[in-house]
Amino acid sequence: MSGALAQDRSDSGAVPRGNLRFLRIMLGLQVALGLLWGVSMLFFARQIVLGEPDGPHIEKIAMEGAAHMMLVFGAYLVWRAPQRARDVLLMMIFLNGLWTLTDLVYIPLLGLSEIDFYAKVVVNAVLAIGLALSGRRAGIL
Repeated sequence: MSGALAQDRSDSGAVPRGNLRFLRIMLGLQVALGLLWGVSMLFFARQIVLGEPDGPHIEKIAMEGAAHMMLVFGAYLVWRAPQRARDVLLMMIFLNGLWTLTDLVYIPLLGLSEIDFYAKVVVNAVLAIGLALSGRRAGIL
């Protein structure tokens, strides 16, 4: 009887607990950094703009903050039900990777030299790669 139950559990698509540790570390990083950037961009866009504080780019910064908050929500969904969250995890990997690529284009294009721009590139790249690797290790991707 217990053999049949063990077989049913293995066929149910459940992710073994040991494989989730790396994924949950990456999701925790996504939540912490997403909250940090999301809150700062949503509520302090006027202070962090490049140039005119009244320009339309304030809305773009706030929209990026909202996207960071969406990544926080995505991380919550993946944490809650990793076996059902493949598409959410793929979206998170894609968005972090896309931010990495766009930052690598516009930082030299605009001649930006502040260290926080380069830190954001590194962090987004680490999140994209880390989420991909941890999702694969957990058997989700």
